[in-house]
Amino acid sequence: MSTVNQRIGVPQAMTINGIDAGGLMSARIQAGYDNILGSEPDGLAVPVSDREIQFVRGTVVTQDWIEAINLLTGVVGTYVFYERRSGTAEATGYVIHTITAPVIHKVNIDFAKGRYATATFDFECRAADTITTIADMWAMTDIHAAPAAVLAAARGGWRIHTANFGSIAPIFVYHVTAFNFTLTLPLVKECNDDDIAYTAVDARLSGMTATGSITFQDSAIDSAKLKAEQVILHARDPLHLNCLQSGNAADRIIIIAGVVFDSIGGNTDVTKPFSDYSMPFRVVNDSAVPLTLDGDNKIITTDEES
Repeated sequence: MSTVNQRIGVPQAMTINGIDAGGLMSARIQAGYDNILGSEPDGLAVPVSDREIQFVRGTVVTQDWIEAINLLTGVVGTYVFYERRSGTAEATGYVIHTITAPVIHKVNIDFAKGRYATATFDFECRAADTITTIADMWAMTDIHAAPAAVLAAARGGWRIHTANFGSIAPIFVYHVTAFNFTLTLPLVKECNDDDIAYTAVDARLSGMTATGSITFQDSAIDSAKLKAEQVILHARDPLHLNCLQSGNAADRIIIIAGVVFDSIGGNTDVTKPFSDYSMPFRVVNDSAVPLTLDGDNKIITTDEES
């Protein structure tokens, strides 16, 4: 018995909430029911059961890392990407996914020496009305031509040239091998009354968490203090990183405001060529000059080197 080949793959050409983010690596989508009710068996072989609260949510990874904060602060719209159907002509061989009202509530920027940086974000869909179902929030259409590539994608971040901590008499940190930063917004959602899915989904700016880490091999000693010790004893200050972009594109300068380091994880091992130090950090606010996602006093900026 023969079967028709219905396989698809190779996600590409993503646009989400008005942002074209290139270098799409993975698109993980979940859909289902958040609450499964079950009765007490009371003599029945299996319980009586009902399902409620339909949802669509997911996680996306892209190499267009400088769009991370734009994605988090963008106006909620749609999430569209393409997949290639196996064994079909290029002119009609693509499927389009359209996901409605994806509320992005978490972003992560990740650098590691020897590869391009990535941005990862999580979203939860908001149902448009009480009768919206999974099929409305996640629709697929077939027989499409190849999409246009996102040529403006800012791939790179594959090496951190320099890093320093502090605005006055900064501490320079060399031999950085990894950097990670995560912004998480409190996500609140509700489904009640006649709702089939979550009609209330909000990512709140109040109460967000901003954390990260930096890993480096700099073992310089000054005044009997290792570089990592100098960093951890330093007061709240900005962290600056100069990141190499792909090709001849200008370097990007990442600035994380209000950073405080809390611990050092030293790692020396005969299987590794050099010792390294991993230092987690968090962003701490100042009520006199509050930090925000947008505006004049941003938590994070990713500007081109001037």
